[in-house]
Amino acid sequence: MWRNLTGIGFAGTLLAVMAVAPSAADEQFIPYQAVQLPDTGVLGAFDISFVNPALRTLAVAASRVVDSRGPFGTVVIVDTDLNLVTKELIPDPPFAGACSFPARNTVTGPNGVIVIKSGINAEVWAGDGPALTATGVAHICNVKTGTPPTPVAGDIATPSTVKVLDLNSGATKAVISTGGNGRADELCYDSKSHVVLIANDETFDNFITFINAETYEVIQKIKFDGTDPNGDKILANGIEQCIFNPKDGNFYINIPNTVQGSNTTAPGVTLRISGKAPFHVEKIVADFSKAPWNTTGCTGGTGIALGPNDQLANSCGLIINFQTGAIIANFESEGGADEIWFNPGDRHYFFADSTPALLGVVDAGPKKPSADLEAVTAVGSHSVAADSVTNEVYVPIRGNNAVANSGAVCSKATDVFGLAGSDALGCILSYIAPRDSDDR
Repeated sequence: MWRNLTGIGFAGTLLAVMAVAPSAADEQFIPYQAVQLPDTGVLGAFDISFVNPALRTLAVAASRVVDSRGPFGTVVIVDTDLNLVTKELIPDPPFAGACSFPARNTVTGPNGVIVIKSGINAEVWAGDGPALTATGVAHICNVKTGTPPTPVAGDIATPSTVKVLDLNSGATKAVISTGGNGRADELCYDSKSHVVLIANDETFDNFITFINAETYEVIQKIKFDGTDPNGDKILANGIEQCIFNPKDGNFYINIPNTVQGSNTTAPGVTLRISGKAPFHVEKIVADFSKAPWNTTGCTGGTGIALGPNDQLANSCGLIINFQTGAIIANFESEGGADEIWFNPGDRHYFFADSTPALLGVVDAGPKKPSADLEAVTAVGSHSVAADSVTNEVYVPIRGNNAVANSGAVCSKATDVFGLAGSDALGCILSYIAPRDSDDR
């Protein structure tokens, strides 16, 4: 179904700027409902958002929420039919949280999140940072400015993990070590072979791990340290979002930058990784140091999304053919996003760009992709997910009580009780838009 704009009363909230040549007839996404945290919780820091439409569930990996219990890391669970928080999942042992907040560090958690399986077996998987020793807390958590410290010997009590939680009960079902000194980050799931891929993306880790989602056992790792033939001997500077492609049975993943000699920020690559063990890089689908990709303005991607037909979108605004790497469309103005999402319900890509605080929108169209109007979000809002049933788009917004001047968009909408959203507390803000002729 579609959320109907008629009578919502948000005529004054058409907050947008022009994307790549959108027409006046194109959709304008506007704030619809503000989802507030319980116990007047302040949303301070978050990473990835994920919607499982079959389960009517949105999950947001929040490394810092503050309420009457103090600060903690949690996965916020929202019922997308009600737009209400139903759970704040806290595993045993707890998530790493964001100990150096408001500064970033390399050991936070939770980070990436997915919701998999169904019914009584539904699970939430979240990447988490390592547990620190007292020495590690002093070395890492007390640094509030500048470059995040790299963990050293004696800082890590237990390595990074994936925490598996029961969606229904909230119980911790498994704690799976990925063996990293930094955080375990973004992840994706092959529902056919029941394999989860997760990345330890910090440069001092630089590997991905494949896990059996039924037994919770690690199957294999691929290192991107320049030595691993399964990783095509690629030396990565960061590892970003991955996605499983059911059309060809393979994983795709973005390496935002590579190391080439003394250049530690050389252009990155988009990789195809085999869907079956032994896992290995099958193909460099796009090498942004080479033609034709080096002429697009894109130097490598973070977010990645699988669209209709053979489309594979990159966070820099580039859409390519996942089989050949051929360029289908390029929307340079969308560059700079972190997470991106494709919603098959309305055939739109969404680009979460925390600076300049915009939600980019590209219509995949029945024929070719085209840009729609962008919507205003807030500084730091680098996460997005959409529900393909209601076609609501969810963007977490930090509270001004956590980070000053984060934004004033939560108050542009009301919650399900008719109360204005709180900019001080932050919110998870949903956006909607009417359909246009491109969608039909």
